[in-house]
Amino acid sequence: MQVDIRVNGEQGELHSLYRSLTVDDELRSARIQLVSTSRPGEMGAGLELIEVILENAWSASSLAVAVAAWRHSRPRPGRVTLRVGQTDVEISGDDAEQVRRIVDLCSAAAATPPPASPDSAGEDPSA
Repeated sequence: MQVDIRVNGEQGELHSLYRSLTVDDELRSARIQLVSTSRPGEMGAGLELIEVILENAWSASSLAVAVAAWRHSRPRPGRVTLRVGQTDVEISGDDAEQVRRIVDLCSAAAATPPPASPDSAGEDPSA
């Protein structure tokens, strides 16, 4: 399951969250990387996000807690947005409800089968 994370505020905050996630023991099985959203040849600095690939919904709770703990450690925490599929969850306060929403979102995404590929449409599975 892929979770994209954006941080509203200084770019240094995104890098701080990235470093925090990459050293978290609970997320050691996740693939975590910084991704630039700019395209080759575009002028200016592109937006960056953190892409997290989780193996299962259980890892989502570790991710939610890690993000909340990082925000709690910041002197002026900015808004953090997590995207799973087409759904965004914003963390803008120190509310346990927001952490629960992230876990629920990731759990629902893990329970939903991936869409069928266009190549497999109309194929006979017995062939």
